Amino acid sequence: MGPDELLEMTPALLAKSILHRRERLAETIPEQLDARQDELRAAEPLARSAKEQRDAVNAKVANLKKERDSARKKAQDLFREAGKVRDSIANAGGVKEANPEWAQSKLEDKLKKIEHELETNAGNHKTEQKYLKEMKALLQQHEEWVSKRKDNQGEHAEMKKMYEEARNQLSLSEKAHNALLDHATENEYFHNTYLEQEAHRRRADARTKRLALALDSSQKGIEHWQNHIDKGFDSLLENAQRVQNGEPSSHARRRARNNKKESKPTSSRRSKKKQAKGGEEE
Repeated sequence: MGPDELLEMTPALLAKSILHRRERLAETIPEQLDARQDELRAAEPLARSAKEQRDAVNAKVANLKKERDSARKKAQDLFREAGKVRDSIANAGGVKEANPEWAQSKLEDKLKKIEHELETNAGNHKTEQKYLKEMKALLQQHEEWVSKRKDNQGEHAEMKKMYEEARNQLSLSEKAHNALLDHATENEYFHNTYLEQEAHRRRADARTKRLALALDSSQKGIEHWQNHIDKGFDSLLENAQRVQNGEPSSHARRRARNNKKESKPTSSRRSKKKQAKGGEEE
């Protein structure tokens, strides 16, 4: 239908045409809305289940990280305690044949170097594995040194006990780290599944809301136009009659009101500037 045909239509005929379109929409939307609601009801439990599975794996990973880091920290502390015992023996003159490797590079320096590399590459699985490997090698060197000592049996027995416990802690740390790696792939799978299901749920939710709004708008439109068909179009034609009588249109009146509102703050600001200027002159 072209513009000329629209202009030739009476208000009643135009209102009935609009009403007919609204009624057609109101008839078709419910079926679409039901389908989207079914889609949303199916998507919600899938997204919820995927999130629960992901969160469960995340909790496992977090616990494994705590176990790994705790065991590693205990091993580090045991190394340092054993080093203190060794220094105590050396200071007392109990070490008759100092280990050249030990003398060249202090235990604390080695530990700090390994820890620094671990901290600067936090979260890197290869760094973790390298760290555990270096700690094991360092432990083996010190265990071999202690096993060769014949003097100061009491202190060396204490050091040997510390190194054995450190080895146990490193073993626990390594097991936790390997388990963490096994869960990493699983965690990625469940996380991606959750993102996919949640995106589907959000799309279904958005479609459902749009259709619900469209249905509500159509129903209100039906009520609006049916009311004018039943009671007449005088209220709709008031603006047209006002313009015919030479009065400004509703758009022109609204624009004038907006201009008036905008001019008030400007006038107020000018008045304040004048007052301020007058005060300065005084």
